[in-house]
Amino acid sequence: MRNLRFTFFTFFTMSLLMSQSVDELPSESSLGISRWSYDGFSYADFGTQEQHSYFSVMYRLSPKLQAELQGFYDTYRTADIFDISLRLKWYPSEKMYLFSGVGLQIEQKKVLGESPVLSMPMRVLNGVGYELNDAMQLEAVHDLNFNANSSGSNGIPSLLKVKGKYRF
Repeated sequence: MRNLRFTFFTFFTMSLLMSQSVDELPSESSLGISRWSYDGFSYADFGTQEQHSYFSVMYRLSPKLQAELQGFYDTYRTADIFDISLRLKWYPSEKMYLFSGVGLQIEQKKVLGESPVLSMPMRVLNGVGYELNDAMQLEAVHDLNFNANSSGSNGIPSLLKVKGKYRF
């Protein structure tokens, strides 16, 4: 009888264990968690009452293609500037990327005794970047302002910028 109980218990336990399905957690790529990334900073200069902030939101469309929304807001003594750009990045190699996109800059000049002057130059951005490691990035950007009027502090008709970013 004891042997029969042990056999029945073993058979019953094994059938329960074998009938259980293993539930695995969904991978990050299926949840879309790893497709989004963001970056940003902000600081103030209390001596001059200036404020500077930057943000970047990226969405990976495929392993080699990424959409990026960048923006910054700066306040100076003479003007407030809000700049936003949307660009597509293509990675032909693991660390180097090419990008192209459009940008809009809204500048509100501060003139004492007058109403604020608002200018909105639009531009096309093209360039190349290289990520040295996770903390260091270099970019060369051709910033082409295609408005007829290139007014404003940053409204240069055609500009080549070399930028670097160090994250710590």
